Amino acid sequence: MNEVLMTISNLEVNSWEWSSWALIGCLLVLAINMSVFHLYSKKMKRENDEVRKLQKDLRALITASVGMGQRMLEVERRHRRLAERQDQLDIYESANQSYEHAIKMSQNGSDVNELINICGMSKTEAELINMIHSLDKTA
Repeated sequence: MNEVLMTISNLEVNSWEWSSWALIGCLLVLAINMSVFHLYSKKMKRENDEVRKLQKDLRALITASVGMGQRMLEVERRHRRLAERQDQLDIYESANQSYEHAIKMSQNGSDVNELINICGMSKTEAELINMIHSLDKTA
């Protein structure tokens, strides 16, 4: 009977040791899991901070590109206005050159028909230029 009691008591001790080791193992796994969780939490926080920074940078870039787009539209409008004005000045300049040429011709004694044919003027314009500049000669 003593032997049976010793065997039972050994089983209880072995069972207690096994339970202790199992508990220690569980605590070790729990500690490792908590450590890994802590590392992932830190990494997640860093990545969230980076995402926020990138979002802020993206907003700044979008704002800047909208501003540049508006500025480009204004530059294009100004360019169109300047091109139109240049065209008007070119037309005015070419008309003035024609009149200047007709005035020189009239001063050199050309008649109305020559002014019409060479300068491409109407008869009334040619007569007016000839009349004004023939008055300059007589005065």
